[in-house]
Amino acid sequence: MLEIGLFAGIGWGVGMLINGLAEGLPRRQVLPRWEDRRPSAWLSWARHGRRPKGRALVVELALPLLWALAAARWGATIRGGLTGLYLSVLALATVTDLEGRRIYDAVMLPAIALAIVLAPVSPWLGGGAWGAWLTGLGILGFFVGLVLLTRGGLGGGDATLAAFIGLVTGFPQGLQALAIGILLAGGASLGLLAARRVTLKTAIPYGPFLALGGALILLGLGEPVPGS
Repeated sequence: MLEIGLFAGIGWGVGMLINGLAEGLPRRQVLPRWEDRRPSAWLSWARHGRRPKGRALVVELALPLLWALAAARWGATIRGGLTGLYLSVLALATVTDLEGRRIYDAVMLPAIALAIVLAPVSPWLGGGAWGAWLTGLGILGFFVGLVLLTRGGLGGGDATLAAFIGLVTGFPQGLQALAIGILLAGGASLGLLAARRVTLKTAIPYGPFLALGGALILLGLGEPVPGS
């Protein structure tokens, strides 16, 4: 329980960082920016009753949960810490894609570089480091092709996000994450079309579905529980 609480505390701090980045990146500010100089939406609400921006509070509640899930699944280990870190990248990509239809290179390129460097010291990756590198490269090529074919239906940010997911999950788990994301996006699109909430020409953010597929695999979907 102690390690779960510790990871949840780290997640809360990361949630504040993500909120700052989500505010700053659209203004081309890589350094985090907090509105009204209040870094914590949750504390502002708890202490002063001020209604924070909905996303800000959701992020500060969701990130501790994600980090706690990483600790519960993998313990206070290198894998647990990296899972929390990678989930945070996916969360930031989800926020910026939902809010502004952008997944920023300023986020994804450093994250990809970090994943490339850490692959050799991540023995749990399917296929090892080479499996992760080749999976990431293959997925990147596949999505770049889709970007060209759809002529704007998918963006370059979707391609870098998919490549990152391949790098941090390895082979064949990266392909499983990709398949889950595609199926989720397709199901959601069909549901929205059936409900007449969108049309065939409506642009639907793709990144959150890819991120959810990656998150499920990072948390060990289909893997046995350690120690069982």
